[in-house]
Amino acid sequence: MWFNQLGIHKAVSRPLLLVLALVPGLALAGEVNVTGEGKVSYTPDSIRLQFTARAENADAQAATRAVKATIAQWEDNVSAYRNQLEDYDSAALNLYTQRLPPSRDGDQPQTQSVAAQSVSFTLSALDSLNPVLQAAQDAGMEYHIGDGNFFHSNEKALEREALGKAIDDARAQCQFIAKRLNQSCGEVKSLSTSYGGRPVPMMMAEARGKSGPVTAVGDREVTVTVNATFELD
Repeated sequence: MWFNQLGIHKAVSRPLLLVLALVPGLALAGEVNVTGEGKVSYTPDSIRLQFTARAENADAQAATRAVKATIAQWEDNVSAYRNQLEDYDSAALNLYTQRLPPSRDGDQPQTQSVAAQSVSFTLSALDSLNPVLQAAQDAGMEYHIGDGNFFHSNEKALEREALGKAIDDARAQCQFIAKRLNQSCGEVKSLSTSYGGRPVPMMMAEARGKSGPVTAVGDREVTVTVNATFELD
């Protein structure tokens, strides 16, 4: 047996080359990281609303009576749609005093009473939205409607649908890569998800107070991204 450097190198390297030649897949096996994306477009089918009756008066009782009258008028105006207002909540009347700045130098500051009461609910029948808004406007209720008021009654199902598309997309990418490398897409080593969404530009004007009815609702999109690591066999 040779004990010089050249002899040791030959004695060790030949068995290693033989093992690699017998198991070529071992040298090529590895992992692949892919990002899959799933998108689902939908139109909101529900809305959350809050209307407020407010009155200001130097006399606290007068302000309170004015708010109660507004709430009573609202209840009467919306009676035909009352059974469509879900999770209806009529908050307690809130009464407080605010200080007014003097109108002229040397005048004493004045105080006045402010009474306010809100009602909140969800409405699933969006075809009744404009009549409900009209009922609030006719009663003198204050409100504001923006994109955040609208939602879908089954958003969880939409998210699951987008998640399924993202997983399918990630698996398809893995299979494509593996095929190009003359390998196969194996088990998932790790997987993480992230959820997002954005409104498509809305086809409605922002509604505030007595600005008029809402004419249409814009579409939205829920997006799920999957980051996955697959084995390559």
